[in-house]
Amino acid sequence: MKYDRAFFDAGIDRRGTQSVKWAARGIMEEGMVPLWVADMDFACAQPIVDALHQRADHACFGYTFPGPEDSGALISFWRRRHKLALLPGYLVMLPTVVAGLRACVQTMTHPGDGVIIQSPVYGPFLDAVCESGRMVLDAGLRRDEQGRYTMDYEAIERFLQQGARLMILCNPHNPVSRAWTQEELRALLSLLNRYKARLVTDEIHADFVYSPREFVPVLSLPEAREDTVMLVAASKTFNIAGLQQATAICRDPDVVAMLRRYLERSGAQCGNIFALAGTRAAYQHCDDWLDGLLQYLQANQEALTGLLSDLLPHAVLTPMEATYLAWVDIRAYDTPNCEVGSRCKKHGVALTDGQFFGMSTGEGFMRINYGCPQGQLLEGVQRFAHAVKEG
Repeated sequence: MKYDRAFFDAGIDRRGTQSVKWAARGIMEEGMVPLWVADMDFACAQPIVDALHQRADHACFGYTFPGPEDSGALISFWRRRHKLALLPGYLVMLPTVVAGLRACVQTMTHPGDGVIIQSPVYGPFLDAVCESGRMVLDAGLRRDEQGRYTMDYEAIERFLQQGARLMILCNPHNPVSRAWTQEELRALLSLLNRYKARLVTDEIHADFVYSPREFVPVLSLPEAREDTVMLVAASKTFNIAGLQQATAICRDPDVVAMLRRYLERSGAQCGNIFALAGTRAAYQHCDDWLDGLLQYLQANQEALTGLLSDLLPHAVLTPMEATYLAWVDIRAYDTPNCEVGSRCKKHGVALTDGQFFGMSTGEGFMRINYGCPQGQLLEGVQRFAHAVKEG
């Protein structure tokens, strides 16, 4: 199959499929354009569909375990796409990256410990810390006049001096689209090492980094400690989040054993028959789909940039280095987020409220998912612009 512009322009009708993005109660109504939750409105690559059909043809769906072919598919993909060498013993399979975040916080810290995050950041980072009885230490990102974000190393060091034992990093960063550079990551690792603090890094958006930027896996750096945990999944990359499979990667056998014990006790082990089959196919046979997708998303970036410039000239669009999620500053239009949200609903478009990523650091911001057919994106952005300007 040819995964060209026509393929991605066609999209796929997700109505009537219990899609959260298209039918979430209280958010979506008939006729609305969804540009919110981070999954994409494209058909999956055919090898994934074929693998699921093939597994369904065997009419028994009992208990199943991940095998060498599952770890082998992931290892081959990361070596091929990111030049990262991994071993099967490093891998702990689990249902989702969010489950991995919670497992890491629970097993790598104690109640009352401080855990560093960098807002604005994916909401479950905060939840994983708060709901575990740990203390959130927010070393908020710095932002320049062009809307580009950088790390606040001074704030991180202050928290480390206060005794923080763990940091959770988003690499690449959701929602601010940063592809952290090798220099930035090495500086962070050196700082954490100085205070003997551990790092958990969410690299679920690893495959969405756009030229001239490059994705840098934390585990590829010499400063990365053996007990560093990297959380990854095929879910964002290949649009298979509903299958629910992710992997924690760590080179420290004690941390690996600790995570496995925690997941066994909490009943969050991996073994979903269809998740295993679909993920293997994604990692082994779908590079051509991914390459076509990346080209299409870059065209969507250009379209989004041009339309926002025309319709909301005072908005500031953060440079889109990574992910398929755009971070837009609309503070110049002086409208509270709650009001923007109600206006968007009135105009028939759904975006993600910036305050999901941080109450203060997300105020006056909205996140746009441009992982959809370009016609859908342009219609949604037009509705968003009317909502911001006209009320």
